[in-house]
Amino acid sequence: MNKSEFLVNLENVENLPTLPAVVRQLQTLMASPLSSMAQIAAVITRDQAIAARTIRLINSAFYGMGGRVTSIQHAIVLLGLNTVKNLVTGVSVLKIFNQPPAASLFDREKFWLHTFACALGARAIGREINAPEPEDFFLAGLLHDIGILILDQFFHEEFIEILQRSACDGTGYIHAEKAVLGLTHEDVGEFVARKWKIPELLMLSIRYHHNPSEADNLCAGSVPILSAVHIADVTANNRGLDMGHPVGEKTCDAAAMRTVRMTERRIEELFDGIVKEVKAVAAEWGV
Repeated sequence: MNKSEFLVNLENVENLPTLPAVVRQLQTLMASPLSSMAQIAAVITRDQAIAARTIRLINSAFYGMGGRVTSIQHAIVLLGLNTVKNLVTGVSVLKIFNQPPAASLFDREKFWLHTFACALGARAIGREINAPEPEDFFLAGLLHDIGILILDQFFHEEFIEILQRSACDGTGYIHAEKAVLGLTHEDVGEFVARKWKIPELLMLSIRYHHNPSEADNLCAGSVPILSAVHIADVTANNRGLDMGHPVGEKTCDAAAMRTVRMTERRIEELFDGIVKEVKAVAAEWGV
């Protein structure tokens, strides 16, 4: 199969997931300068399951609010609109993929632990470099491998062939993807992200997390977040927090390291804490 053929097949998947209505409406409201905090809170609250999960998460040790948050509007006041928006988006995406296919070579638990390691690592880097919205870094890390879930859920036979090739021929997971599909999970993730109309910053982190330098000329403002997700991805894999079939590079992209202006030693220090924290954070998110 080549890339064009696969994308046609992907386009024709009838039950390809869409973002819940609450996230789509939230995106629309946030794009309008006329929207009020009360309107935004009302939209989130309409989906009671997502609203309740978001409030529980905010009150968990993950944010340390200790039960102080009683409503979405209260959460927006305490944490800010962007943080709440990112939480709602993250909760919604996890909800979409909470029913894995039948047992197979793919270990979803390991996948989610890797994902949360990347999200926590990206956020830690964002804080370290004084990024204005480190929660954007967390969401970018959370979504970066969404293409792998799409492959597992909707192209399961091809995905298993990829895993088998990767395990047997020693050439690596991404090489196996290209051999079987003619593209990678980054391409698949970008396709879905465009359908979801998620912010370009997040879409680029999905598309270029293995090769952040390729996005330099596309969106200058995306370079720090792409670099952070890439570094977190590589470091998580190197620390054993991979999905059972490592896909990342063994060393971080040099340009990405220059962007964040951090030493390898400092990144390893951050991950010392993340390795201890990741299982607890995944449990708090309901994974």
